[in-house]
Amino acid sequence: MKEVKLKRLELVNFKGIKKLEVPFEQITEIRGANATGKSTIMDAFHWILFGKDAEGNSDAKFGIKTNDSNGLPIPKLDHSVTAVLEINGESVELRRVLSEDWVTPRGKAEPELKGNTTAYFYNGVPLKESEYKAKINAVIDEDLFRMLTNPLYFPRLDWKVQREMLLKIAGGVTLEETAAQREEFSELLLQLSGKSLAEFKAEITARKKKITEELSVIPVRIDEIVRATPEALDYAALEAEKEKLCRSLKEAEAALNDQTEAQRQEYAAVQEMQRKMNELRGKQQTVLFEARQAAQKAFYEKNAARNEAEMKRHSLQTELNNLTESVQRDIEFSKASFRKNLLQIGELKRKVETLRNQWYAENAKEYSESGRCPACGQLLPEEERAEKRSLFEEFKNRELERINKEGRELNDKIQAFEKDNQRIKQYEEEETKKLAQIKEEKNSEIDRLNKLLNDLPSVLPSAEIQGGDLPEWNELQNQIDELSERLKNRPEQPDHTELSAQKLALAERLDGIKEKIALKNVIDSHAVRKSELLRREKELAQQKADLEKQEFKADRLVKEQMNEVERRVNQLFRIVRVKMFSQQINGGEKADCILLAPDGVRFMDANSAEKIEMGLDIIRALCRFHGATAPIFCDNAESKNQFPTMESQMIFLRVTEDKELTINTYENEYRKSVSGQTATL
Repeated sequence: MKEVKLKRLELVNFKGIKKLEVPFEQITEIRGANATGKSTIMDAFHWILFGKDAEGNSDAKFGIKTNDSNGLPIPKLDHSVTAVLEINGESVELRRVLSEDWVTPRGKAEPELKGNTTAYFYNGVPLKESEYKAKINAVIDEDLFRMLTNPLYFPRLDWKVQREMLLKIAGGVTLEETAAQREEFSELLLQLSGKSLAEFKAEITARKKKITEELSVIPVRIDEIVRATPEALDYAALEAEKEKLCRSLKEAEAALNDQTEAQRQEYAAVQEMQRKMNELRGKQQTVLFEARQAAQKAFYEKNAARNEAEMKRHSLQTELNNLTESVQRDIEFSKASFRKNLLQIGELKRKVETLRNQWYAENAKEYSESGRCPACGQLLPEEERAEKRSLFEEFKNRELERINKEGRELNDKIQAFEKDNQRIKQYEEEETKKLAQIKEEKNSEIDRLNKLLNDLPSVLPSAEIQGGDLPEWNELQNQIDELSERLKNRPEQPDHTELSAQKLALAERLDGIKEKIALKNVIDSHAVRKSELLRREKELAQQKADLEKQEFKADRLVKEQMNEVERRVNQLFRIVRVKMFSQQINGGEKADCILLAPDGVRFMDANSAEKIEMGLDIIRALCRFHGATAPIFCDNAESKNQFPTMESQMIFLRVTEDKELTINTYENEYRKSVSGQTATL
């Protein structure tokens, strides 16, 4: 049996409590009005163990820090809780400290809050968070601790968790034990095939759901088929009419094909004459083109010298323009560099002037001192005064040398920029001179070409050549006119409108008959599909019935198992009774875990005193099963006059009219060996 007792708890700046030290015995009563700090003590005990309050909230969600009158945390306070535990007779001291991390950022005078840090101590030895948690877990698991220290914790858990825990502490009732007395249950266990009963039931539920979904749509599909199935017709009469229409359609197509063939032949003859006319027009174009090419060639030969002079003049002018633009761009870029250098020179000269003033100011400094100690007023020794004078002169000379050095560096830069500007001016002069020379040469050559062009006569063709001027072109035009006349005298084309309309009407009637005949296939296929759906509906209904039998059998097995569990569990408690199933409105039962008081009242409906007593009864059974006890905090203890005897350490939080927190400790029985203390808040 592991026995954990709380011997002492010390709170410093914790949730508004400046300092409070609480001693604990086997029975401890903490009395006071509301807001005097009773629940804070319980929160502090949970926080030092798990970093959470009694409700399970982390310290990031509940306020630990002490606030000022404006509700803001008081800065730069450490918040700590120290606890002394007795674990199987061995004393252990735990301490947890929450501190603010204040950092002064670079360039700022005031520190800023960066965050919070938590320090952990075990018997005075500082530990890392993981090491501290490992120590606490070695003492007791957090979930188990909450169940053993809070009478209301277990009853408020989810019923599934309660049910699982009660099944565990009852020693477990296996399905095999429950099924051993009935053959039908033995057959069910064989069907599990290694699965748990819950998995088996979930599988059945899933299969039933799938079957139910499929069953629900079958009547809809059958209704759709019935509504979509057309009425039966006289298919023999329809087939006879179909044959008659097919013969009439063939006759109409034959007559239309004869007319179409005659029209095709006439169309081919017209196309041939059109082709010949186009061919003749092409020859006309060739004759005219060749005649114009010959005239153009003669024109170019007469004007070759003039064309050559014009091309050379254009080339020279383009070359001169491009060169002029290039040189001007280079000169503009150089001027920009020149202006930039002037700005740099001006800025550097201003810096030199500043250094010159600094040099004069530094050079004008004279060593001055009283020669006496500033503390006692006595005259200093000559060696010390000489040393100070020497240090002054040395610092002054170093400062003057630094200024001279910086001035020389600035003057060197000024000279470099001035030298670069001289180079730029020289470059501009040279480029301008070179461009002027080239312009003179190019313009001289252009003037020469202009004179040459003025002296050359312009030769042009005497007249534009037309097709009518060429005999061969006129012969081809006569042939085109003859063919055009023949096209005008061709006979008119036959009219297919009546035959086409007759054929279209017959085809439409035939398609209508075919659609009606095709409905027979639709009726037959719908009948087959309806039969298949009815057969499938019957199969699914049988499958669902079989699954419901298995499900009912599984529920009965679980019911028998839980009845035995309920019997064993109820033997663990003195007053609490447990029901593993609840009654539904339809008369059925569903799995549940209901905690009942001796008078049959559910836990949730019981008064505060009954809830505490039921919670203590459950803690007693849990302690025996887990072989461990821990301090039990009974909050709102004023709601109950008498408490059952417990093996665990008892801590009662009682609301009274006391204005200050009062702590009474009792070694064994409540209200014996009273030791009252007044808390300091």
